[in-house]
Amino acid sequence: MSGRHRALIGYLILLVNCLCLLSSCASTSYIKTISDLPLKSTTVPGMDWQLSAMRANAQYNLFGANSAKERLNRVGDYYYVLWYDAQPEAPTRLEMLYTQAASASQILTRSFDFSQPRHFSGLRKCIFSFNGHERAQKGDILSWRMNLYTNGKLVDTRRSYLWEDSPPRRPLPGTTEH
Repeated sequence: MSGRHRALIGYLILLVNCLCLLSSCASTSYIKTISDLPLKSTTVPGMDWQLSAMRANAQYNLFGANSAKERLNRVGDYYYVLWYDAQPEAPTRLEMLYTQAASASQILTRSFDFSQPRHFSGLRKCIFSFNGHERAQKGDILSWRMNLYTNGKLVDTRRSYLWEDSPPRRPLPGTTEH
């Protein structure tokens, strides 16, 4: 085999590798991580290295709260969602369905809508916070489900361990089930 044929085969292999690499970049959007970091107290944890993550979270969420009332209003549940945006030109919606202690089994919803095109594809972070008067009235988050929609189509979903996708079927009052 001549040197010219080897070079041609080398270029062909390089071209195939480049095409494979480019095709792997055209992925879909997905939810990467969901971190539940509750803030249960207005005091910042101690300086032990084991408590450093909790201390950083408390300092971040309590930053700028000067009075005791402001600090108390920031106590609650914080959900940090890290997700990959593969189609920044498409309308996207990150939706959280959840139940709270005082809402019984009623499913509540919060969402972030990205209707305008974003400047680049890549990782994005959204924070769902449940604190203040709402948390005092409705209590802690018991279960949740996170849905990611692109162009109105569900592309990824994550849920907590306690989330029920379909509630159990109960017989109507006055009837029996066989």
